[in-house]
Amino acid sequence: MGDRVKAAQAEALRRFHHEGRQLAPLRFGVIGIVILVAATSRPTIGLSGRHLALAIALVVFIVEMLGWPIFRSSGMSGRVAELAVMGASAVAIVVLQPNGVSELPGSAVVFTAGVALSPPFALAVGGAVTLGVAAALAAAGGVGDASIAAAALLCAVLGITGGLLRRYRLSQERAELLFAELEEARDDQARAAAVEERTTIARDLHDVLAHSLSGLAIQLEVARKVAANLAVPEELSDRIEGAAGLAKQGLLEARAAVGALRRDDEIGVDRLPELVEQLRRDLNLEVSYATDGAPRAVPPEVGLALYRLAGEALTNVARHAAGASTRVELSFGVSEVRLSITDEGGKPSELSTKGSGWGLSGVRERIKRLGGDLVAGPSGPGWRVVATVPA
Repeated sequence: MGDRVKAAQAEALRRFHHEGRQLAPLRFGVIGIVILVAATSRPTIGLSGRHLALAIALVVFIVEMLGWPIFRSSGMSGRVAELAVMGASAVAIVVLQPNGVSELPGSAVVFTAGVALSPPFALAVGGAVTLGVAAALAAAGGVGDASIAAAALLCAVLGITGGLLRRYRLSQERAELLFAELEEARDDQARAAAVEERTTIARDLHDVLAHSLSGLAIQLEVARKVAANLAVPEELSDRIEGAAGLAKQGLLEARAAVGALRRDDEIGVDRLPELVEQLRRDLNLEVSYATDGAPRAVPPEVGLALYRLAGEALTNVARHAAGASTRVELSFGVSEVRLSITDEGGKPSELSTKGSGWGLSGVRERIKRLGGDLVAGPSGPGWRVVATVPA
């Protein structure tokens, strides 16, 4: 179950409880009227015989009426049982005090059954209560057929109204759930298309650019050795050496790009030590890695952005501050994660004239989309890059 589906279900439950709170004044009004009329009608409420039975029926009805909002949290069988007890108490009130508001408790039960139960159960409970109220009024005597018919009609109308409200609510919930599932399916499709596109690009990079750079690096290495054997001018030897370095760096970055395109979903902050070690070895960096705070899982997009930042910043150190001592620190805060890369200053290398193709600007845009912030600037004799992202 995806996040959108869970959110849709949570919203449906929240809306149900909100609707229940909106109906609370009506429920309390029904309870108040029933209590008031029962207290002023005959037979009266008492502590023995018929009077005690009436008091018990009123208490049961009121308790069940107050407990209506919990019906949804129980299963269907539990709700049926609750409403059966509530309906029995409503019919008992009519039997024990036919001169009171006899149709009001029963019609309230039928309405609640329409709202809380599926149509077959609502029809069974509502029909039984309606027939019970009509039979009790008929058995009491002194009640005209028109009054009995009016009480039955009130129960039927309120039961249909409750059923329509339930149907509308369920239709709305179903539509929202289907829309959430559709959105998740679209996201899955987009992710699959992105993975396929990255795989295609990675394959092309590997088959074309990486192979070409590999061949170029080999040829330049041969040229460097030939130049050393022929004792060519130092300037030419330096140029060949620089070109060989550029080719090697380009090959490393091409391979890193291929790996990143194929592993985007697997890259996160847990891979930072591996990245630091790889760049220390490949770029001959003097770099250390440390963490601060209790490590925890971060969202995949946040982990990928910080991984990209570390790679770009350390590559820039190799270009513009060769030989600099560098520190990479990942800090876990209460609601954010901070990554800082600080170097103590060095000298530009032969690679300083070439860019990586990614750049801090691209990383900054990605971090801003995540609600974070990236600051890059001088720090003493060196340079410091700090990214802070909510996580």
